[in-house]
Amino acid sequence: MDLKDISYAQSTALVTGGSSGIGRAIATELIARGVRQIVIVAQDAEKLEHAAFEMRQSSDSVDVRTLSIDLSKHDSPAEVQRQIESWGWQVDILVNDAGIARKQKFAMNKENDISLLTVDLMVRAVIDLSLRFLPPMVERGYGGILNVCSTACYNPVPFTAMYAASKAFMLSWSQAVREENHDTGVRVACIVPGVTQTNLDGDGHGERRGLLDAVGIDQPEDVAKAAVDALEDNAAQSIVGANNKLLQMAQGLLPDAVKARLISKARGAPEESDNVSAKHS
Repeated sequence: MDLKDISYAQSTALVTGGSSGIGRAIATELIARGVRQIVIVAQDAEKLEHAAFEMRQSSDSVDVRTLSIDLSKHDSPAEVQRQIESWGWQVDILVNDAGIARKQKFAMNKENDISLLTVDLMVRAVIDLSLRFLPPMVERGYGGILNVCSTACYNPVPFTAMYAASKAFMLSWSQAVREENHDTGVRVACIVPGVTQTNLDGDGHGERRGLLDAVGIDQPEDVAKAAVDALEDNAAQSIVGANNKLLQMAQGLLPDAVKARLISKARGAPEESDNVSAKHS
């Protein structure tokens, strides 16, 4: 089945992690391209409402609604669906962006370890939301899922092991489900940004990343444009920027064990302060 062009004005979008960073930028880009109904989901109610206010200011015709929900809770995707259906809306574009990151050594401090939280937010919630909203898209023969990945998906990343592993899962799963839906009229696209100036970098954006800092730091707005382009193109994986593409080609020549050792040395072990705070959107 040929893919229909995306009619943004007739599409309703749901964006997780929509209060800041890449998620917020994607929501803003969708509005700029004509989306008139959009739901943004995040945990921080104050940041969420501030983002929604600015989105409403950008367009006289957009209806922006917010859901302040912690998607790491197992009943949250069902609540998202219930709220949207209570408005009489249907989701045509699902953007899976919500994430959490913290520099930590796995199992170093079980009480503060966020590994299971990461799986619940970045794997389980993605699957649950997609299970709820993909089948109606298939029935209509129209719609799309946009998964926000990361170049971390290509490497074992010591001290952010669960974040990178979750992104690796997202890439593999996204590409497989895309192929399963090649004749349904539904897009399943994956955008793969590199280091981006978002709240996941931590206060001051000062984490040592070695050679990655020399590769360049992308802006959320640029990533968002590339992401929505990837959705339109139904891209299996779209790496943002020539810099990140070249880095991936170079890293692909190295064994994973060597990459893990090099990344570990470049990043350095986490400080004690890194083990007590995290960024969650």
